[in-house]
Amino acid sequence: MTSRTGNKFNDLVDRAIEMGAEKAAIIKTDTVAVAEWVQWKCRYGCRFYGKDAYHPPHAPTTKEMEKMLKEYSQALLINSSNGTALTKIALAIENEACQMGYYKAFALIALPLSEGST
Repeated sequence: MTSRTGNKFNDLVDRAIEMGAEKAAIIKTDTVAVAEWVQWKCRYGCRFYGKDAYHPPHAPTTKEMEKMLKEYSQALLINSSNGTALTKIALAIENEACQMGYYKAFALIALPLSEGST
């Protein structure tokens, strides 16, 4: 991918939008709030609890997420109201980022509570 902005990481914002994301932005990882209530909310009320690697108890714990976020300084936040599209976009962007030399690129997907609620 040829950089239009001079910063290849910034170009991933444009790619996410081109792929169908409603919004995309680069954020500092130290601004991400991690809270225990999210795990509990999923445990009691999410029809996907325990069904796959994306949901508790298989998803990263609060402590694991805090530790992982400290290994990064920036993240690309992607928004889409379509969970299936969001997953495809995030995984494609992760792959592109790795090909661009961002070898630590790692996609994490979070869906709105309404998609997992019973």
